[in-house]
Amino acid sequence: MFGRPYLAPPGVPAEQIKMLRAAFAAAMRDKDFLADAEKTRVDVVPTEGEKVQQSIERIYATPKHIAERAKELVRP
Repeated sequence: MFGRPYLAPPGVPAEQIKMLRAAFAAAMRDKDFLADAEKTRVDVVPTEGEKVQQSIERIYATPKHIAERAKELVRP
């Protein structure tokens, strides 16, 4: 989900976020962009901004003791 995220800083007005998300979604449907991506063998698998935001909010809401345990489990 977070392969190449595009982020805006906190405090950006909701209307601007809406415009940025709409522009990103339009770019992800652009035939020329998709053709270039195919030529260069770049996979384009966009995820809606709202979905990414919800995932990030869930991650940040994880209780500290669970996050610490997860860090222990993935540590090499």
